[in-house]
Amino acid sequence: MEIIRLTAADAARFTAMRQTALAEEAASFRTSAEDDAKVPLANWERRLAQEHVYAVQRDGVWLAIGGLSRETRTKLAHKGLVWGMYAVPAARGTGAAARILEQLEATAREIGLRQLQLTLMADNVRARRVYERHGYELYAIEPDSVRREDGSYADEALMWKRM
Repeated sequence: MEIIRLTAADAARFTAMRQTALAEEAASFRTSAEDDAKVPLANWERRLAQEHVYAVQRDGVWLAIGGLSRETRTKLAHKGLVWGMYAVPAARGTGAAARILEQLEATAREIGLRQLQLTLMADNVRARRVYERHGYELYAIEPDSVRREDGSYADEALMWKRM
């Protein structure tokens, strides 16, 4: 497995993988595939050019993706947000997600971030375990944060890690 930093040229492939994740595992994400599909490709091209987004690949096949955004406001610029984490089902348990997290954390240190934050659906036990193994701590649960397609509501877990 090798890790690569994505660029604007990867936007179409990135959004295709993201759409698959959002459609096939809708309950695991706060964003719907429908809403995400409305984001122009040019927006993703800019985001991939400006932010730190990585893929783990084997033989050119992407196994996992994840991104890191830095807060831009002066008083909050010490924080980063881990976002868009996804590993294809066949790659789960292979360490692909761990490789992404390790790269995001290394990048966070390189750019001088003091802490990382992330959110996930509180009932996504597998993802939560991955984050906990990497030192992320739960600091809050937001009740009924996300309305799911079936009309039910899901809690969102908020986690953080000091760099």
